[in-house]
Amino acid sequence: MRPLSIGLRAQLILALSIAFIAAFTLLGIATVQLTQRARSLDRYHEVKESCERLANELAGAREGANLRFETLSAALIGRNGVTGLEWNRPAGELRAGAMAPEFVRTERANGDTFTMWYRAPLATDATPVTNLLLLYVATTGGAILLITYVWLTYLIVRPLEAVTRAAGRLARGNPFAAVPERGAAEVVALASSFNDMATQLRHEQERMVQRVAELEHTTAELRTARDQLVRSEQLASVGRLSAGVAHEIGNPLAAILGMLEILRSGDLEHDDQAEFLRRIQAETERIHKIIRDLLDFSRQGAGGPVEGTANLVSIVEDAVRLIAPQKDLRGVTIERRLQEDLRPVRGSADQITQVVLNLLLNAADAVQGQGTIQIEVLPSKDGKHAVLAVSDSGPGIAPEVLGRLFEPFVTTKPAGSGTGLGLAVCHTIIERLGGTMHALNRDVGGARFEIALPFSTGKSAPPGGTSS
Repeated sequence: MRPLSIGLRAQLILALSIAFIAAFTLLGIATVQLTQRARSLDRYHEVKESCERLANELAGAREGANLRFETLSAALIGRNGVTGLEWNRPAGELRAGAMAPEFVRTERANGDTFTMWYRAPLATDATPVTNLLLLYVATTGGAILLITYVWLTYLIVRPLEAVTRAAGRLARGNPFAAVPERGAAEVVALASSFNDMATQLRHEQERMVQRVAELEHTTAELRTARDQLVRSEQLASVGRLSAGVAHEIGNPLAAILGMLEILRSGDLEHDDQAEFLRRIQAETERIHKIIRDLLDFSRQGAGGPVEGTANLVSIVEDAVRLIAPQKDLRGVTIERRLQEDLRPVRGSADQITQVVLNLLLNAADAVQGQGTIQIEVLPSKDGKHAVLAVSDSGPGIAPEVLGRLFEPFVTTKPAGSGTGLGLAVCHTIIERLGGTMHALNRDVGGARFEIALPFSTGKSAPPGGTSS
């Protein structure tokens, strides 16, 4: 949950209001107290003077003293807060009114004592002077509060709001406009630093956009070069296959030509002619099948998309059938261990076919026409990948080459016999499909190449090969 935050203006008003209330409330209280004290002193002096006048008028009076005291008491009680009078004399005591907390006492040489009780002014007994003073304090405080708020808003709040808005526009990627550098010195320094930072950031962004464009162009060129490399390696494989195909086609063509010569002589019976025609048709279909398989492989796209699924068992069967015409493989035993109900893998069937074919041709070169090639297709131990392994009974891979076997132009073949790009291209294709590929030497002799490809999320693949 986002914490509650208060804007700078609200905080400024709150702080100034608290300061105003604290300062001017105390000032108002002090003013009232001082006014009250001054009024109390004034009343004391007034009552003191009244008490002195009373004493002067009654001092020494004997005849009609009581009447005189009552007349003066009636005139004084109620004025200046006087509540009661007392005249204490040797002849007796006279009292009028009531006693109060405050009193003034005057003594005369003849022994007369005059006491005047009075009530001190209350704080609630406001006077016009007090009201005027409080009004002045409130008006002055409010004016100071307003002027301070307007001045701080102009010096701090508005410049900071301008920086905040500019930062928001910059964060949203909008075109940047320089922040006005005005206000307090610290705010001006902040705006200047922000403008410098935004300018530098804009330049960095422009350089980054240019760099990204250059990288995209370079990536496109590298992708094109990679696809061309894969295609060239595929064409090299086609060339190697063509040599075997040419040799394999030569024998059927020679047989067809011979049988055509015999048919042309016209000395054959009807049944013999039919048999010769059947054999010619079979040899022609054999030639057609070999050429069609070669053309299918040569038309495969080198840079096909990663999307899609492929039946790994069917790919292996097709690859084995494609290299079968090679004369170098007549003394080679190809063992297949294929799990026919294996789920399809993620990737392009054309590219996986190229990888399998390259591994089979390399294995054929390694055994040099005599030996065993074993190809396996089975699920991985974790059940998430299909494992394709191609092993041969050849001499294996030299230790100094094994660690960098998948680097371009690294080959174990004699000079002029290979480009050293085949395995590098295969490794690139497998990585693009999200799989892994590595090589090792078997304990029983020979090399072994293992490929792991992730299963697709589709249904199980139909059977695509046989085990032998």
